[in-house]
Amino acid sequence: MKIAFLCGNYPPEVRAGTEMVAAALSRELGFAGHEVLVLCTSDTVHSGQDLRREQHDGITVLRVFKKMDEWDGGGLHRPRVLALTEQLLREQQPDVLHVHSFASFGSGTISMARRLGIPSVLTFHDVWVTCPRYFRLPPAGIVCPTGADRSPCAECVNQDLRHPDIVVIREALAGRDREVRNEVEAAMALTAPSTTAARMVSEHLPVSRAIEVIPHGVLHPVPVAGRAVLPPKTARLCIGTFGNLVPEKGVLELVEAAAGLDCELHLAGRFLSEVFLRAVRARAGQLGVQLVCSGAYGPLTPHPAVRLQLAVFPSKCQETYGLVVDEALAHGVPVLVSDQGALAERAGTGGVLVTSLALLAITLRTLVADRAALERLRASIPAELPTIALAAARYRAIYDRVVAEAIL
Repeated sequence: MKIAFLCGNYPPEVRAGTEMVAAALSRELGFAGHEVLVLCTSDTVHSGQDLRREQHDGITVLRVFKKMDEWDGGGLHRPRVLALTEQLLREQQPDVLHVHSFASFGSGTISMARRLGIPSVLTFHDVWVTCPRYFRLPPAGIVCPTGADRSPCAECVNQDLRHPDIVVIREALAGRDREVRNEVEAAMALTAPSTTAARMVSEHLPVSRAIEVIPHGVLHPVPVAGRAVLPPKTARLCIGTFGNLVPEKGVLELVEAAAGLDCELHLAGRFLSEVFLRAVRARAGQLGVQLVCSGAYGPLTPHPAVRLQLAVFPSKCQETYGLVVDEALAHGVPVLVSDQGALAERAGTGGVLVTSLALLAITLRTLVADRAALERLRASIPAELPTIALAAARYRAIYDRVVAEAIL
């Protein structure tokens, strides 16, 4: 089967969560004998080249470049990008289109694929379909609405747009809703990585159709030799977090929670803002926290989890999955997470402790002070974890189903 992925971006340019899931899934589908090609956009603005053909880990990547008026601020109607995408789909003739995100392509892609006779599977990696900010994390003073209500949304979005007429913003959001719903309805199957993600889309878009929950699982197998090793009992504990280091992930809250604890605090990953990095360093200095910032990491460097005895992910976002939790557990490291979004679902997972952000400091202090409790948490990590290979098998069944239905 020939499977086309539609993604906002793709490695090596971007290695964020959705991109890494798509890359891992394409690898597993290739192992199963399927041909995968990727259609994606770029964070680089169009400079005379519409399209670039690339190869990444044996996968053909067709990267479309957008002009300045084809980004989110210009709305979802992007005729030139849609025409390029149609041309590519006509040329490639995939059996199925798996849409990991159509945010950067704009509206019309899934509907167009259906007109071409190509069935689509749409995965809700985030809740962008219900929120232009992607994570339903509004600025201070604005509360996210419940259900399909959009009353506060215009004011929220206009914090960035600064449009003088709020009525224009409301009308634009209403138009966005219509276009998004049309695209979702055009897909032949809907999936999400967690029950929380499926529920949020169902309630807030809303969607009346079933959304199948397929957890991503561990993206890369971790050999026994790659698991973290317990230090001597006399050694100082190393706790920390990894991933993109932004305010929304609770990095500053973690620094403050670590104040007064007998441990090192390790932060691994990219600080997307130099200003935020300086603020974190300054706060750690004020509180006497022993901070270790190791910078970006990748497939050719040791995973940052191997240096930790406890991984902490105190996100403030309405998370839809949490790949970093799987990564830590796969490396034999117990995890402390906030109760935001899908992270709350991890309460039933061995090796994971869920806490509210309000109780983060108390919970962290208890774990650091009681190494026996920390070791019990570590010992409860399951011997086998869900994997992307299991997810790929479920997606293959969905592809077979929608292709068969499209023929009827």
